[in-house]
Amino acid sequence: MAYVRGKSTPTQHSTGMLTIEQARRRNAELRIELQSLTAENAGLDQRVQAMRKDLEAAYIRLRRQIRDLDAVRAQQERIGQITPDVPELTPPLYGGREGLLAATEEITNHEYKEKFGKPRPASKGPIHGTARRYDLGCRCGDCKAWRKRKTAQYRTNRKLKREQANATGLSAAEGR
Repeated sequence: MAYVRGKSTPTQHSTGMLTIEQARRRNAELRIELQSLTAENAGLDQRVQAMRKDLEAAYIRLRRQIRDLDAVRAQQERIGQITPDVPELTPPLYGGREGLLAATEEITNHEYKEKFGKPRPASKGPIHGTARRYDLGCRCGDCKAWRKRKTAQYRTNRKLKREQANATGLSAAEGR
């Protein structure tokens, strides 16, 4: 190839086209940039999803507070509109037989509460998730979970006892 005046690099054309090596290098650089942008986009998508969830939760809380505030305001308006219908109060019974009976009952109730505490309601049977309820034939989720937990505990205890027995047997055999 002969020297041509005015051309600094013989491989570069004056039309502005790149050589194959330059195009490959440029293509490789663009691929690397695309990969980094794709990774950054995935990270940003995750951050956007997390922020969107936080924003939705805050929006739900705000709507609930607004509903509660509206309910309180409506209640206040209703209370203001209602005229109080207070019945005429009867004088308390301090004397006579009725007053004595009322005072006696009140004192009895007070002494009972001091001695025994509050009376509790009658039991409706064993609660769910207990051996007694399971033995009565209940197979609800709580009772099944109780049975499963007890069975696993029994198996674990049995296995530990067996391992301890083996360990004591081995230690006794080593002591001979």
